[in-house]
Amino acid sequence: MITKPITKLIQNLEKKKFREKYNLFKIEGDKLVKELMISKLKINHIYGYTEWLDANHDLLGNFKYTEISEKEMKAVSNFTSTPEVIALAYIPEYQPDFDEIYSTLSIVLNGIQDPGNLGTILRVADWFGVNNVFCDRNCASFHNPKCVQASMGAIFRIKVFYEDLTELLSKTTADDFLSYGTFLDGENIYKTSLSSKGFIVMGNEGNGIQPEIAAILNKRLTIPSFAVSDFSSESLNVGVATGIILSEFKRNTGAIH
Repeated sequence: MITKPITKLIQNLEKKKFREKYNLFKIEGDKLVKELMISKLKINHIYGYTEWLDANHDLLGNFKYTEISEKEMKAVSNFTSTPEVIALAYIPEYQPDFDEIYSTLSIVLNGIQDPGNLGTILRVADWFGVNNVFCDRNCASFHNPKCVQASMGAIFRIKVFYEDLTELLSKTTADDFLSYGTFLDGENIYKTSLSSKGFIVMGNEGNGIQPEIAAILNKRLTIPSFAVSDFSSESLNVGVATGIILSEFKRNTGAIH
């Protein structure tokens, strides 16, 4: 059983200002909660049905947990079909390790406002072994519930930083560490030499990369369309585009065996 103040707190975590106030975010569902439990993130509390708690007793260990009813779960879950378990975790704070960052690929996001797109990008980055994602202050919050769900657990492994992108990209002066941007009029990615390290900048869903960011990039890339009709899609979803670009970087640099 959970108290009314705790119920209210969990409900309030739908909003960014309360997530930041309490330094907590919510994770829903069996799969994601289990991934959280084996991650390095610090768990505040787990709330589950009796059956789930009994079935996962060995996993619970020293985690704090509370048994709740279906009615209580409906009050704190935003799922259409209520999950068996939810958890609250502390929002992680990371410090960039630039020795690592300057030796590998990182994703840089300029104004990605849809939390679902952000979650998809984190999932794609996780799949392709990209451990660091940089966001500007106009990006969605990575602890937004929609981002958490769309990331499919990648949020527990990927380090997300919110930085001044102009300052970040201006730091990279090494000749062998480039910043790549994605544009409709860039070089064909399939005909361009790519590096195994650098920043890959993805722009806002509607407006692309801001001009002041574009001006300091080393290379402009594009994914060419192979459509046979003049009435094909004008552009790709940013999550889909990120997957295609990372796949080509890994293939081009010999990372795929």
